[in-house]
Amino acid sequence: MIRKARWQPGGGRAAWQKGRLRALSGISAAALAVALTSAFAAPATEEEADPGHIESPPASPQPEEEAAATADERSLDFSTEVRGPRIPDYLQKLMEDAVQTGKTGTPVPTLAQLRRRAAEDEKRIDRVLRSEAYYSGRISSSIRQETGGAYKVVFDVDLGERTMIESFDIVYADHPEDESELPPDGAFFGLKPERAAKAQRIIDLTNETITWLNNHGHPDAELADRKVIVDLAAHTATVTLSIKAGEPMLFGLLAISNEGRVRDDYVRSFITFEEGKAYDRSEVDKSLNALRKTGLFDQVALDSGQTVDGNELPQDLTLKESDARTVRLGANYTTSTGPGAKASWEHRNLLGRGEKLTLGLNISQTEQSATADFNKPRFLRQDQTLTANFEIAHERSDAYNENRIKSGVGLVRPLTDNIKASLGVTFELVRTADSRGNNRYQLVGIPAALSYDGSNNLLDPTEGIRATVRATPYFGRANQKATAFTRLEGIGSTYFSFGKRDDGAPWVTLAARGRAGSLLASETDDVPGSTRFYAGGGGSVRGYGYQLLGPLDSDNDPVGGRSVLEANFEARLRVTESIGTVAFLDGGNAYSGLTPSFGKPLKWGAGLGFRYYTPVGPVRFDVAVPLDRRDGVDDRFQIYVSLGQAF
Repeated sequence: MIRKARWQPGGGRAAWQKGRLRALSGISAAALAVALTSAFAAPATEEEADPGHIESPPASPQPEEEAAATADERSLDFSTEVRGPRIPDYLQKLMEDAVQTGKTGTPVPTLAQLRRRAAEDEKRIDRVLRSEAYYSGRISSSIRQETGGAYKVVFDVDLGERTMIESFDIVYADHPEDESELPPDGAFFGLKPERAAKAQRIIDLTNETITWLNNHGHPDAELADRKVIVDLAAHTATVTLSIKAGEPMLFGLLAISNEGRVRDDYVRSFITFEEGKAYDRSEVDKSLNALRKTGLFDQVALDSGQTVDGNELPQDLTLKESDARTVRLGANYTTSTGPGAKASWEHRNLLGRGEKLTLGLNISQTEQSATADFNKPRFLRQDQTLTANFEIAHERSDAYNENRIKSGVGLVRPLTDNIKASLGVTFELVRTADSRGNNRYQLVGIPAALSYDGSNNLLDPTEGIRATVRATPYFGRANQKATAFTRLEGIGSTYFSFGKRDDGAPWVTLAARGRAGSLLASETDDVPGSTRFYAGGGGSVRGYGYQLLGPLDSDNDPVGGRSVLEANFEARLRVTESIGTVAFLDGGNAYSGLTPSFGKPLKWGAGLGFRYYTPVGPVRFDVAVPLDRRDGVDDRFQIYVSLGQAF
């Protein structure tokens, strides 16, 4: 005998007779999980009391007794346990998470209240079982008194046999003209036979069906009805989706509404769908996301107009441009280099096609420079950016005094979502004065770089990996003599976090960084002072003065090296939403040889830092001491203040 019954939310647990079926129909995706876990309700059967159970108090305790207990804030000492044979770990955790007794912070003063809360948790566990397709499962709770007077609420769970999907059919209620080409069943989306009838699996397959239709000419496809029929005797389920697909539609004419300076032809270069092609929502989303990523618009919206010629949908793109100009100001301070200030002006839409011009000024005790950087996106091809830069600078440090003019052009192209490559050409005129004399250079460089960025934040990464490899061959003249050398450098960092605060930020982040470099040059003098390798300072090895690690002259001034090796480690603790602390250990050295000399070990510095987190990134305050302090060279400590993490 087969019987059907309407789903009624809130029904109690049931032990159903063999041969009964239940049907769930016409429910939304959001309600399906609840439906599948709350169906099959019937009066609970009587069970013989377990000797280990504590006798239940009267079902309706005297209100004044409970009130008095609550007033005294008396609460039973108890714990909870979910147990049962052959329970998978993931399901064990789901059931334990579903138990709310003892988690709300509300006192439980009497056994009557404890038993009522346990009964409510039985229903929650039952919903978890049903959502995971264990429709024949049984749950019983008992309260046991432990040694010492504490209580334990035990939920004994028998999973029973799991219900499997016997069939998953898709029918089209409105019979569109391309019905024969539309997905007929769940197998179309990779559903394999005898898969568990989990609520989430049915919801996911429903969503996949609608998404597929949206991406294949049916923009208004929707679920009309859904029936899930479970045979408890056979432990099988049949699923039927009834879909209103609508007639197949094509993309119509694209109209652009924008009152700003961005040119229409530039906007259209981001549109990946074509007029006359089958409507595809994934292409619409791809186009809109590409426009948003330009940073040129505050608002990007695309709407479909009224159909034309029966099946063409005109597309109306509405844009609102953001402010194209930004002024930035920054400051930093270190013990060895003193205070410094930076300012920049940026225009992100200079010529109407996303061209970005940035003018910068840097003033500190060690360097004064002016820079101009220009980027033109989608140059010659959609995924390529043209870059151009110019710098005029004067630099004065213990290592050298230098005046330079440098310019260059290049191309940057992403190879994947996380990897990009660049190639360019530079020209520079440099005059360097150091302890070895005055040197003049006229150099042409061919910089090439390959970088990977899998981190989650530019200024404050907490997860992921970054790595960059650079190689720049130089050709030209040094002191009127022909010269050639190559600069090689690799930098990598990794971040790992654990623990989550209420605001979503991790409690602790562990970070590590490494750097290695080599100059393939005959002599150090063949290389301008700013191109040589140095170690020491806020962006290198904290605790030591700026550029002070490596070869020194007779006055203990750095001369730079042809190789470098660095290692940095940080443990970052987020104390509050805006306050953090850091403990760090840095090591490094520069070497006169082409490769680092392991006979001269790294010099290490350690310290503590303070972080103040702002919307634009953390403000950094670090104090470091040299662990290998050299008399007459290194100070007892160094202080660093700047914006952003050290790495």
